[in-house]
Amino acid sequence: MIEENGYEGKQCSQCGLIYISPRPSFEEIVDLYGHDEAHISAQSHISADFAKRLYAKHNLNIIRSVVNSGSLLEIGAGAGYFLDEARKIGFEPYGLEFNPVQANFMRNQLQIPCEQSPLSTSIFNGQKFDVIYHCDVISHFFDPIADFQKMNETMNDESFLIFETGNFAEVDQKYYQYIPSFQYPDHLFFFSVDNLAELLEKTGFQLIKIHRYSMLPQLLTMKVLSNIKQSIKKILIKSPDISSKPGKSTSEPYETNKTSISNFKSSNIKSSIKKNIKNIYNFGYHYFNYLLRYKIGKLAPKAQRPQTVIVIAKKVKSVAG
Repeated sequence: MIEENGYEGKQCSQCGLIYISPRPSFEEIVDLYGHDEAHISAQSHISADFAKRLYAKHNLNIIRSVVNSGSLLEIGAGAGYFLDEARKIGFEPYGLEFNPVQANFMRNQLQIPCEQSPLSTSIFNGQKFDVIYHCDVISHFFDPIADFQKMNETMNDESFLIFETGNFAEVDQKYYQYIPSFQYPDHLFFFSVDNLAELLEKTGFQLIKIHRYSMLPQLLTMKVLSNIKQSIKKILIKSPDISSKPGKSTSEPYETNKTSISNFKSSNIKSSIKKNIKNIYNFGYHYFNYLLRYKIGKLAPKAQRPQTVIVIAKKVKSVAG
């Protein structure tokens, strides 16, 4: 099965759910995010502005197929870019985020209400929500059944739960070699679509639709893109030291100042060129990954292959915790 960072992924023989072993405590999980020790740092989330907004717009188009406005809570909201995009099209955004760096960025830079607390009926003064959304978060839940029940309790009647996650529990193990990291111990569970359907039914939701996208084209291409990126980085950081170039020495202040000004201008030009090349590369890299995941991935074969799935469900009844 899965072995990474001293942890093992074990699979239930009855339902196929993959769970981490040994299992971290709830306190260890909260501490992981509270001290920015998760697999992906807070600053990495904040700097991924373009990519996060690009993916957000895709998922918001899916959300708008069932609901166009209302209060929207994102669980594990990261830096808040999804909520910022949701606000632009008419939703009222709220975020839950354990990481203090990202939570502060969301509140101070994006002006989006955010609480650093676990999901409960008391968040935002007992606010009820028309939409609850989370992306690649369900695998982090300490107790998925209890957490989905809490979602149900914080939602208005006839409201929608929409989330994105992977399907690794139904993937043929021969494809595991293409997954660069399972991000243990950040991830506690890996689900199959059948697992998700059962979880929704148990916690008072009706499954409406599942959008499936094969991740294999993206995973296979990722290694090539990563190698290209590393090569470009090596080129960009190799900048000759102009001051060490052989040349005519002079003790005259005028000539010294002239050379210094020329070197300064040359350095600024090179720095600007590097920055532009880096921006162009990052734009192309993230947009290409987006196309691989959601456009090509939508058309690619999916059976027993790694996928990202977007689940649309509707609250049909209240479920006691």
